[in-house]
Amino acid sequence: MELKFPLMRYDIVQPLLDGRVTVEGVTFKPFKTSSMVFTDVPHLRTGDFDLWELNWGYFLPALEAGWKLIGLPVFPKRKPAYQYIFCRTDAQIHSPKELEGKRVATSQYRIVVDIWIRGLLKHKHGTDPSKLKWLSLRDDIFPIYDEKVSIEMAKGDKNPVERLTDGEVDAIITDISDVKLFDTLENNPKVKRLFPDYVERDHTLYNDMGIYAPMHLIVMSEELDRKHPDLAGKIYAAFERAKKVAYDDILSDMAGFTLVNLREKMKQQIETWGDPFKYGLAANKDTIETFNRYNLEQGLVRSVVPLDRQFVASTLDT
Repeated sequence: MELKFPLMRYDIVQPLLDGRVTVEGVTFKPFKTSSMVFTDVPHLRTGDFDLWELNWGYFLPALEAGWKLIGLPVFPKRKPAYQYIFCRTDAQIHSPKELEGKRVATSQYRIVVDIWIRGLLKHKHGTDPSKLKWLSLRDDIFPIYDEKVSIEMAKGDKNPVERLTDGEVDAIITDISDVKLFDTLENNPKVKRLFPDYVERDHTLYNDMGIYAPMHLIVMSEELDRKHPDLAGKIYAAFERAKKVAYDDILSDMAGFTLVNLREKMKQQIETWGDPFKYGLAANKDTIETFNRYNLEQGLVRSVVPLDRQFVASTLDT
């Protein structure tokens, strides 16, 4: 069996791509996909795909809309959430509560980083996210049911960082994956972080709630799962093996990353965090239920389907 497999650059997935970890009877065919859903994606909607790496922010709305996909409890990409809130120094924002009434730019209201941050602002910092005046660069393909929230569609081609430095908005809450944008935000005197101690805050969040925020999950075609009901369990097990191989590479000092004392840093991470990239339902149940609640509270879905309808049957006991 040949399966189209999303081409991912994460070290914990690499052993699946380089063939050191295999699934008996399966050949993976890597191909480039986008985890984002800015427009209709016919393959995901109709189930005409095998495996896909999906931004978690689109998962529940896609299920609610009847898209023919189902999840594996595999989260190959996670990020610390607190680092993605930047404010203008002249906007008089000294606390999370002072974001209320301010103009805040994002690349898209529904992206997973924003969902996590809005939930944390509400539950950990007493901020009402619906009182922020949102400026979104992209419209949502799925409905937003919160009638209280103000979302304006941006005009022009400027990114959120440019809109912040130009004074068009007071703050930005958005995913950033660009070294030049980070350099601008961290070195521009007009800009500051809302949480300068974001590293410590994210570790506290992990200690208190077990959350190191997942960004992406692996989804499978419903049709593929119906035809091969034991396949997802085998693929899940392969992801687990691939992660162990990747960790062993680092601890054996043979990972090939250009980071001084990588092995020692990995040992320190294990001592401090354990394994923040845990897979499986049992290890992630609280995180999943928290994220589901945030989606519902923010009007991103009308209701949340049970976990046994979100995830493949052969992975429910993981």
